[in-house]
Amino acid sequence: MPNSDSSSRGLHSYQKHAEEIVNKSPRLRALARRAQRSMHTPSNRLGSLRTDLPVLIRLVRAYAKGDYRRLPWRSIVLAATALLYFVTPFDIIPDFIVGTGFLDDAVVVAYVLKAIRDDLGRYEEWEAVNALADPDALNPPY
Repeated sequence: MPNSDSSSRGLHSYQKHAEEIVNKSPRLRALARRAQRSMHTPSNRLGSLRTDLPVLIRLVRAYAKGDYRRLPWRSIVLAATALLYFVTPFDIIPDFIVGTGFLDDAVVVAYVLKAIRDDLGRYEEWEAVNALADPDALNPPY
């Protein structure tokens, strides 16, 4: 089991990579598509991520498209970091390890959801209003 120092350094490297991706809309959209495809993992392996992750994916997608930019830089970087961590199969606990492989992914996503809770709430309010004009907005074709 890695110590917290190495875990922190590992997560920091994901954040640095996410900062680069956030500045490039096509790469950010591609990350959202990869995360959406990864959601097709059997639901028992994703646990609570099954309900929380789609909102994070839609937020990143809306930001990448330029539809929603009303959030701090730190929040979009954290959201991209969580998605990047989620789609990377070899992280602190490799995803292929049965029973625990997605545990670290769930922890990272939960941390990010908590850290950006207020920004995510504002996004969901914006999304609900805009979904009236575009019913497919809540289920985009990644």
